[in-house]
Amino acid sequence: MLRRVAVLYNPYSESTVERSNELAAWLRSRGIVAWCGVSQEARDNPGALHDTDLMVAMGGDGTVLRAARLCFPLDIPVLAVALGHLSFMAEVQPDEVYEAIDRVAKGGGWHDERALIRATLYRDGQQVAEFTALNEVVLSRSDISRVIKAHVRVDDSPLTTYHSDGVLVATATGSTAYALAAGGPIMDPRSRALLLVGIAPHLTSVPSMVLHEDAVVTIRVESRHHSILAVDGRENLPLHHGDAVVVRRSSKVCTFVRLRPSSQFYTRLVARLRREDE
Repeated sequence: MLRRVAVLYNPYSESTVERSNELAAWLRSRGIVAWCGVSQEARDNPGALHDTDLMVAMGGDGTVLRAARLCFPLDIPVLAVALGHLSFMAEVQPDEVYEAIDRVAKGGGWHDERALIRATLYRDGQQVAEFTALNEVVLSRSDISRVIKAHVRVDDSPLTTYHSDGVLVATATGSTAYALAAGGPIMDPRSRALLLVGIAPHLTSVPSMVLHEDAVVTIRVESRHHSILAVDGRENLPLHHGDAVVVRRSSKVCTFVRLRPSSQFYTRLVARLRREDE
């Protein structure tokens, strides 16, 4: 049973805004309390999502990421509607959303729990920030003409020192995002493993690596050139020489509502990749 539903939309698409308002009105006509807005409004008023049973993310993968950031701390499941260019994280098409919500309200569908990663930034031995990501954590250069030098350890064992545009650690969900563009493999989204990828590395024999789900990755900045830390494409926090970013799987998960069998992931993946080639 659904009592409260949130509708999060991409404000830069007029058709998406219109569809979202129509969906909110339809929900209210069925006696369901509906909140409809953008992510900043929800961050400004955290109580808006109190006791929410479901969030519908209307947009592309960026909108889904914003929905995830709002929902996983509150254990709110996300129903992603494919209104973006590729929409890797969505399976519900716009013309299916009403039927999908009806099915969910009647107890249909299943919960797809996606692993998250936690990144902790240390400076001078002191913890200064902590973040959680659904897709990836990226340590990268901020000067276009400079590579960065970053030493990587896995479970306290030295792995390599990258001279590269950056280094990223991704979840299985994030393996179809920046990690894929950087040459990493696609992972089954049900996997809890971590993915380590060097971004345009220079003269290294270390390929992209799929790590154990309990692996702890430490990336230490050894370059004096400017570098930044980005988490799911956000934050862009300046890093200093000697800073260390420690990445591990989070104890939390992000839950997506699915209506199709998990086995269809591979069929949908190929269809989306073909669409990207067109």
